[in-house]
Amino acid sequence: MFVVLVVIIGGSLYWIAKDANRRKSEELELINRNYDYAKGVIMGKKSYKGHSIEVKYQIGNREYNYVGGWDSNPHNLGEGDSIRFRYAIDTPQIIITELDDRY
Repeated sequence: MFVVLVVIIGGSLYWIAKDANRRKSEELELINRNYDYAKGVIMGKKSYKGHSIEVKYQIGNREYNYVGGWDSNPHNLGEGDSIRFRYAIDTPQIIITELDDRY
């Protein structure tokens, strides 16, 4: 019974990770097709138990909020700082910040 439970939990975690990687790849593909650069403001940044960032930005007359992860922070950017990002022109809510290794 214990082995079955471990296999189910392990399989579920594997499936979740694989799905997240697939989604990231699809978003990167979409951005790479037709992109532009812009700047936003970091509204929140956390590095405890993972790395997460919240960015507020405007494209045209519309304001967006992005919440996602980050990989490295060589310029020690923090809350209130400007941050560069690359976004899909056709879908501006999909962005990659300069803190992401894929940038």
